[in-house]
Amino acid sequence: MQTLMHGYNKPDTPQQQWAALFDELRNSKKSRMIVSTEEFMRLGNFPKAVEQLKQVVAMAPDIDFKVIAYLRAPEYHLRSWYNQLVKMGIPTPAFNAAAAGAIEPIHYDYALALQPWIDLFGADAVTLRHYAEGGRQSNRLLQDFLSIFEIREPLRNLKFRSKDPNPRMDDDVIELVRILQNTGAPRHVIETAAERIKTYRDLEQTTDFSPANDGFEVMRQQAVSGLEQLARQAPGFSETLSQFQSSLPQPDDATAAEGWHIVGLVLNELQALRKTTLRQNKILAQRLDALEALQTQEKLR
Repeated sequence: MQTLMHGYNKPDTPQQQWAALFDELRNSKKSRMIVSTEEFMRLGNFPKAVEQLKQVVAMAPDIDFKVIAYLRAPEYHLRSWYNQLVKMGIPTPAFNAAAAGAIEPIHYDYALALQPWIDLFGADAVTLRHYAEGGRQSNRLLQDFLSIFEIREPLRNLKFRSKDPNPRMDDDVIELVRILQNTGAPRHVIETAAERIKTYRDLEQTTDFSPANDGFEVMRQQAVSGLEQLARQAPGFSETLSQFQSSLPQPDDATAAEGWHIVGLVLNELQALRKTTLRQNKILAQRLDALEALQTQEKLR
């Protein structure tokens, strides 16, 4: 569970967590409860977690489960998850390398992500919705979500957050933030420039996507296959899934990626220089303080 759920560090088992939640619903005066987390999407990448979910569901034969999934085009979701990894402070390679290795396939293969839920609850229990860019404007996303339960948006006493609790990091700053996080990760004493560059290259996991070995083409094929499989299982959502095929994962422009790589090397050197300068300045200040103290003592004699 600690591997599946980013940041989860409680000693409770999944069974204990869900049992408490089920009891809360049973003791509540309300007939329904919503449990929401983006981490549910990652279940398809953890077969052991799927088996645990089956055990959890078996604990609540008296509860009727419905699954709601909001999907955006694979290209947009892949970029969004990359953005989220950087915001969480997780050491992350450049986009091309991250998408081809560090990022799990469920983030562009939606059939893989949803298959555990379809297998466990049946396709009829899974409702798919299109997460359109800008859906939060004019409360369109909220209205669509409430319509699933045949609830109209209340006209009064409705309070919204003044700010987005999880704002997207701007594209023009995300690479700087990511690179600074990566170059600041090592705790060892500053090594030679060559060693620093080697360390930085290892952190970046630089990958050559040549035409003969286009990792993104394989990703696009898997994404399309997943969309087509999901369309057969959810025909009512097939039109939107078909639209998604026009926005499949694409690599960063090679020139732009190389430019950011050079920027990273420069920032890495500047960070090392800053640490060295601060250390030397501290030593120099200590020596000056000692000399001034010695001079003061000589004057008092």
